[in-house]
Amino acid sequence: MKKKFAVLALAAGLLAAGGVAQAGTKYDDYDVIVPRFNDNAFTPQQTKSTTSASADLKVSILGKALDARVYSYSGGTGPWVRIETVGGPFKLPNSIKAGKDARVEFSSDLTQLL
Repeated sequence: MKKKFAVLALAAGLLAAGGVAQAGTKYDDYDVIVPRFNDNAFTPQQTKSTTSASADLKVSILGKALDARVYSYSGGTGPWVRIETVGGPFKLPNSIKAGKDARVEFSSDLTQLL
C-alpha cells in the first residue's frame, strides 16, 4: 500500500500547515509551521510501506505557494513539487525503501515575507 499524506496549509504571518497523514487505513492529525525566507518544515515521521511508491499530498487551504517533497533521514528523497493551488492529490515521487522513515518536507520561497 502506498503512503498518503493529506495537508492543510494556511498563511498567517508564517505559512502554517495542518492536516492528516495516512499510514495504511488510519489517519493522524498534525500541524506544521513553514517559516518564511526559504526555510523548511516537516510533517511527523511515518514508516514507508512500499519501496519507491509516490506519496499523495492533498491541500485543502493554501495561503502562499510552497514546495513539497518526501524526505527520509534514513536515506532517500524525492524531487521538489511546486504546490500553487488547493486540491490534489499531488504525487510526490521518491526513492525511499519500505520500512524506512518518511515525511513530507515543505519549503517556503526565498522572497516570502509573510
